[in-house]
Amino acid sequence: MLSILIPTYNYECLGLVEELHRQAQTLSFPVEILIADDASKEEMKRNNRKINRLNNCMFIELKENIGRARIRNFLSEKAQYDLLLFIDSDAGLVSNDFLQKYVSAIHGNDVICGGLLYDRPIPSKQFSLRYYYGISAEEHSAKERNVHPYTKFSSFNFLIRKRIFQKILFDESFSGYGHEDTAFGIELEKRKIKINHIDNPLFHLGLEKNDAFLHKTEMGIENLYRYSDKLNGYVRLLSTFNKVKKYRLQVLLSFIFKKTRELMKKELLSNHPSMKIFAFYKLGYLCYISNKQFK
Repeated sequence: MLSILIPTYNYECLGLVEELHRQAQTLSFPVEILIADDASKEEMKRNNRKINRLNNCMFIELKENIGRARIRNFLSEKAQYDLLLFIDSDAGLVSNDFLQKYVSAIHGNDVICGGLLYDRPIPSKQFSLRYYYGISAEEHSAKERNVHPYTKFSSFNFLIRKRIFQKILFDESFSGYGHEDTAFGIELEKRKIKINHIDNPLFHLGLEKNDAFLHKTEMGIENLYRYSDKLNGYVRLLSTFNKVKKYRLQVLLSFIFKKTRELMKKELLSNHPSMKIFAFYKLGYLCYISNKQFK
């Protein structure tokens, strides 16, 4: 009945799978757990191969990196059951009845999002930017997420009926990093498929160091600019950018960004980064690449 699908890249997820496997034993129907490795380094795959020792669990090793969208579609093709639970490999279980909560909520729903949390306290100050941004921008209750259910869709932790997923799939035209899940949420809304957000979160454990997260943020903004035609109206940063363009302020903001970029980076890479400065950094970077006719 339930296929748990976990894409992974250079992350050890044996512990997550073992706990999911333990919870699956308490359910009254069959559960499989499929992990697809997107051509990780050998040292990262070594421990994950132990997953194959668990009943109804399979660790699939891809020979080449196929990307965030395609690997999820690949897993859906391998799944044999009618309910697909997608979980990112850098997740950690919050509750002992995580799977049961999804099972209890599936009746009358086609898509369910469980949400995410960040464990307290911060594991290290070198993760401060990712950590504080995650708490401020990604930790939302089900009540908050259900106000704007499609813009709050996240591929980190969601359950979907296989027949629904196969009608949509993740858009494999998205390359680089970021926003393939935004496009998936847009398709759900276009097809009038209801999303129900519930309070069934997972911890987001795979935090990047400050400089790495800032770089990934820039990559995500570049993807946002590339696919802006598809994403308009669904990303707050893009909506703000469109207002800036309307008043012809993007050149000015690009200039300010270039002049203050290093000062802002110093603040963002500190132990207590300002989320307001981070918000301006992202808007400034979007104006900057727009002004340079980034492709």
